[in-house]
Amino acid sequence: MKMNLKTIVPALAMAGMLSACGMTGSDSTPSTQAAATTPAASQQSQQQPQQAAPRTVQVDSIDSTKEVAYKCGNNGQNPLTVMYGLKDGEVVVAQVKYQNKTSPGLFRVIDNNDMNVFVGENITWATDKANAANVDKVNGNMLTQEVMQTVNGQQMQVSQIVTRMCMLDKAGTARLARAAKK
Repeated sequence: MKMNLKTIVPALAMAGMLSACGMTGSDSTPSTQAAATTPAASQQSQQQPQQAAPRTVQVDSIDSTKEVAYKCGNNGQNPLTVMYGLKDGEVVVAQVKYQNKTSPGLFRVIDNNDMNVFVGENITWATDKANAANVDKVNGNMLTQEVMQTVNGQQMQVSQIVTRMCMLDKAGTARLARAAKK
């Protein structure tokens, strides 16, 4: 299999940044003020080169779904659920529900062999490596969103941790599975 460095290098850089952020970040909700941009900020961001989006799986349908519950935060105080879309034995898409807000479809990043990363519309959800058979048995990791913030006087797009330390909620996942069978 031929590796695509244009995809791997930015993904590794982002994983490194997220790991560093995960050590010092908070589990607070994202600030809406940071997401607002002004025309001047839009001009500045157009002048700065944008990081290329990672390559994701392309699917037009799924075979089935599995819903998984997680407990996020230092004490598992932040519940989060994810509906995964499965196709040909692989997890291809995720939709996250956190604090009564549902994300758009997030598609799995191709060529990430260490973990499952799902991206879409400036939102990223990362989990331990999983496939269709065990996606409901592995831990999550973190939910982030890209926002515009002023850094050293310049508007920059940065990854903001929404919640992290997401551990599998076995009891919650079992409840979701029973409800899906009804």
